[in-house]
Amino acid sequence: MRQVFGVGLALALALGCDRGKVANPRPAAEAEGAVTYDGQPVPSGIVSFIPLDGGTETGAAVLKGKYRVEPDAGLTAGKYRIEIRWGKPTGEKIQDAGYGVSPDVIAEGLPEKYNAQSILIVEVKPGGNAIDFHLEK
Repeated sequence: MRQVFGVGLALALALGCDRGKVANPRPAAEAEGAVTYDGQPVPSGIVSFIPLDGGTETGAAVLKGKYRVEPDAGLTAGKYRIEIRWGKPTGEKIQDAGYGVSPDVIAEGLPEKYNAQSILIVEVKPGGNAIDFHLEK
């Protein structure tokens, strides 16, 4: 039993006892701003922050042309590719399936260059960031 404890103690000392700490963690950040398309506020949608270094993606909802990534959402300082999506009603209705409701048909309201094939890159600084997205056709 003592040998197992001794080996465990030696291994812990060799590796360092900083278990749970990440070497040089990136500083926490938050972001907020406007999202417009052709000069009009995007009524609803999602802004996604995708780290260029392969970290964890985070984001926020867009409501009435504004978004806010809260401090506890996991955003950190660094470079991000941004994807913005807007589920825009087309004016068409889905045929009633017998439930008395005919919901709207929804389509992506923004060009691919802002979502699946996004060209948007931003640098997020530690702390608060004001980052607006004024998108055009």
